[in-house]
Amino acid sequence: MNEGWQDRLEKFGISLYMIRVTIAATLSWLAVYSLYGDRYLYFAPLAAILITQGSVKASLEKGAYRLIGIVLGGIVSLIVGQFLDVGVWSILLILLLGIGAATACRINIQAISQVGVTSVLTLTFFHDHYIEWRVAETFIGVLIALLINMIIVPPKGFVKVKDMTLAGGLLLGDALGGLHAQGRNSAAALAALGESSELLKKSEGRQKELLYTLAHCSCRRELRQLNRTNGRLKTIHAYVKEIGEELSLLPGHYAAKDEMREVLTATADCIELYVTGSLSAPACRALLPDALRGARELQLASFSAMQSEGPIAAIRDLGAVFSHLNRVLDEIERAEHAAFVPAAQRAPSGMARPARTAGKAPAGLQ
Repeated sequence: MNEGWQDRLEKFGISLYMIRVTIAATLSWLAVYSLYGDRYLYFAPLAAILITQGSVKASLEKGAYRLIGIVLGGIVSLIVGQFLDVGVWSILLILLLGIGAATACRINIQAISQVGVTSVLTLTFFHDHYIEWRVAETFIGVLIALLINMIIVPPKGFVKVKDMTLAGGLLLGDALGGLHAQGRNSAAALAALGESSELLKKSEGRQKELLYTLAHCSCRRELRQLNRTNGRLKTIHAYVKEIGEELSLLPGHYAAKDEMREVLTATADCIELYVTGSLSAPACRALLPDALRGARELQLASFSAMQSEGPIAAIRDLGAVFSHLNRVLDEIERAEHAAFVPAAQRAPSGMARPARTAGKAPAGLQ
């Protein structure tokens, strides 16, 4: 299913979730019917419906909780059923024992609720091997639902996650470049910094989900590379956040200086060249060594000029800003060292800053 068809079908209520649930429940019923005949056919499709979630990981967790709850509830009910008939006292006892034991073991609340449900039903059907059928068919339903979640995935999942990381990295560069400004522009930079954090965090979660799907086996190598890039950008984000906090402690005229603006812009260009070269335009990688070298030289010259103009307290905070700026460059350099040392080339001067234009994120993610 491509993205255009998915959007059209969702207008009529045919969502990806609905397709997963329908197929998983139907296959679960067929599997149990072919194995056991017509005994308790509803447990497998019921399990498939209840545990199917938006991701494989979430479905796995819910399926595990359901199975744990069923087994614990069944064991307690089988023990109590040996001594008591179905009644108020037997139900009270199995709920106290089952839910109490599950709570004491710090089991997830979903499993605890399943303990109570299974305990009551098992005691009711104690004479008919209810627990054996329920565990077996629930396991079949959970297994089929997991397989369906691994096979039926959103279209262009890897491309969307990659674009998300790209957008987060470019926003990070924009945020750093705008931190020197005061008032409205500074607020916009901080907003871009927060949005960048959300995109990188969401991308990291989506990458973990893709690892569980069969449809993305062909791009596992690219997925690992994307995961490394995303991790680097999160580290850089922490440094940029520290830079913003340190800049707020400096006297206003320091942050507004041309030297500070040039240093922040040059470092931001390095971030954008790194993320663009890694995820969007590999040709930008050839520009990064010169950009890193120029940014380092500019940092040293600007710090030397600015530290001679203020008191000791201001110099201390100024040093913290430049220390974090240097760490940003170090992080980028560590990420790209292997790629650039063997074949570092000087790029034409007319290609000095493509990241601000050609490397921008898709319109839907800006």
